[in-house]
Amino acid sequence: MIPEEKSKMIMELVASCDRDAERIRRDEARIDALLSKIDELLSLQKAAMAAEKELDAYKAMNSNLLSKITALEERLKVRNKNLYGCKSQKGIRKKRVKDVEDLIRDKDDFDGTPQSIGSPSAEAGGEAVEEEGSEAKSKESRLYRQGLAYRTMSADNTVCHNSDIGRLPAGSVSIKRFRKYAYEQVSRLVEHDYEVIRYKTADGKIHEGYFPFSSHPEIIDVVPGTHASGSFLAYLAFNKYILDTLLYREMYRLFGESMRVSRMSLTNWLEKGSIHLCGLVTYLKNTCLEKDSIVNCDETWCRVRRERCYKKKYIWCLVNRLSKVVIYCYEDGSRGRDALKHILGDSQVKALQSDGYNIYMYLDDHMVDIEHLCCMPHARSKFKYALEQGDDEDAAFILELIGELYKLEREYEEGKLSPEQIRFCRNNLKTKEIIIKLRGKLDALLSDAHPTWGDLMEKAISYMNTFWTQLFAYLNDGSYSIDNSIAERFICPLAGERKNSFGSDRMARVSLVYHTIISTCKMQGVAVLDYFKRFFSEIVKGRRDYEHLLPLTIGLN
Repeated sequence: MIPEEKSKMIMELVASCDRDAERIRRDEARIDALLSKIDELLSLQKAAMAAEKELDAYKAMNSNLLSKITALEERLKVRNKNLYGCKSQKGIRKKRVKDVEDLIRDKDDFDGTPQSIGSPSAEAGGEAVEEEGSEAKSKESRLYRQGLAYRTMSADNTVCHNSDIGRLPAGSVSIKRFRKYAYEQVSRLVEHDYEVIRYKTADGKIHEGYFPFSSHPEIIDVVPGTHASGSFLAYLAFNKYILDTLLYREMYRLFGESMRVSRMSLTNWLEKGSIHLCGLVTYLKNTCLEKDSIVNCDETWCRVRRERCYKKKYIWCLVNRLSKVVIYCYEDGSRGRDALKHILGDSQVKALQSDGYNIYMYLDDHMVDIEHLCCMPHARSKFKYALEQGDDEDAAFILELIGELYKLEREYEEGKLSPEQIRFCRNNLKTKEIIIKLRGKLDALLSDAHPTWGDLMEKAISYMNTFWTQLFAYLNDGSYSIDNSIAERFICPLAGERKNSFGSDRMARVSLVYHTIISTCKMQGVAVLDYFKRFFSEIVKGRRDYEHLLPLTIGLN
C-alpha cells in the first residue's frame, strides 16, 4: 500500500473515531437527561407517597375526631338526662299545657273530637276569646297601679327639696308636679371628746366620772378596751369579714379621712370585740348541739403562721338547719378524732351528716347513739368523673338512678310535705325500686365475672359500697337531708381568708367567732351590719346578758 493510501486511511479512521466520540458524547448527554428525568420521577413518586401517607393520617385523624364527637354527643345526652331539671322551663311547660287546656275549654264548638280542635272557626273563636281575655286581664291587673310609680331603690334617710312656685317666670302656669330622685353617700369620721372628771369624795376616795350636760350623750360610746365606738367597730367587722377588706386597705381608707391608725390597732380592736361575741358563741353551740338535733358537719383547711412559717390547719363547721345556727370550731387546727370528740363532747345529737372522711367513722365505731349520714353528691361526683374521663356506660346508668332520687326529693320540697310525710314517701315502692336497681348494679360491678374498669370507676364503686348504709340513712327520717350541701355552703366564705391567711392561731379563733355570728345571722334572716351595730351599742351600755343579745332575741326583724 502506497503512503498516500495509508495516510488517507488513517485520516478516515481518525474522522470515524471523531464521529464515534461525538455520537458517544450525544448518547452520554441523552443518558444524563434520562437520568435527570428518572430522578425527577423518583422525587415525584416520593412526594406522592408522602402525600398519600399524609392523606391516610388525615383520614385517621378525621375518623378519630368523628368518633370523639360521637362520644361527646352521647355523653352530653347522658349528662342532660342526669340534670336535676330546670324549674323555670318546667313552669313554662306546665303553663303552656294549661293555656292549651283553657283554650280548648273555652271553645264553643268543641265537641270532644280532634277535628273540632283544628277547625278554622274554632281556632278563630279561640284566638278572639284569648285576645279579649288577655286585654281584659291586663286592664284589670293594672288598675291598682294607676297613680303609682315603679321604684326599687330607697334609702333609710330622705331629704325633701321642694320647688318654690313663686319663682316661676311671669305668666307661667303650673301643669304638674313630680319628683326626681338622687342618692348621696355620706361617709365621715367624727372624733368625740368626752371630758372626764377625777374627783375626791368626802370619805377621801378618788373616783373618775363623766357628767354630761342635758343635751349631750349620757354615756361614753366606746367599746371597752378600744378607742372605737359601737358603730365604728360594727363597720370594721363588716368590712373585714363580709366584704373581705384587708386591714391595710382599711387603714388607707381611714387615712384618707385624716385618721392615723395602725393595722395592729385595728386587729386589737377586732379581738376586743370578739371577746364579747364569745359569750354568744357558747349559747349558740349549746343550741346547735342540743338533744335530738340533726347536725351537718364539714371541715376545710386554712393557713396559719406558726414558728415564722405558714402551716396548714383545719376549721370545723357545724350547722343545725332546724335551729338555724352555724358555729365554727378551730380546735388548735387539728383534724383528728380527738378534735371531733371534743367538739361533740357530751351532746346527745340525733344524727350527724358529713362526707366520707375516715375520722367520722369514729361515730360508727364508738358513738352508736349518733346516726351517721354521708353526702350523696360526693358519691355522685366520683361516678361523674368516671363518666367524663372514661366514658363508662355503667357510670351513666348509676348517675341516672341518683338523678331520679334527687327528682323525688325536689318533688317533696315543692310539695311542702311534713317530715313524717317525707319519710313515708321515701320508703314507698317507687323509691325502693330505684335503690334495688342501684344495689343490683353495684353488686354486678363488684362480682368477679365483671370485666375490669378504670381507676376512677373503681374509686367510685368502692366509695358507694363502703358508705352504702350511711348514704341511704336519710331514708330513716323525713328531717334528714340527702346531701351535706348546707355545711359546704357555709364553708365557702372562709376561702377568701384562706388565701390571705388568718395570721396567728389567736386571730384564727377571732375570725371564726365573727364568722359564727355572721353565718347565724344569715340563717335567721337578720341583717349582719344592723346586728353588729345593735350588739356593740348594747355592750357599750353595759349589758352582758348574752342569752338576750342573740340574733333572734336582740329585737331585730
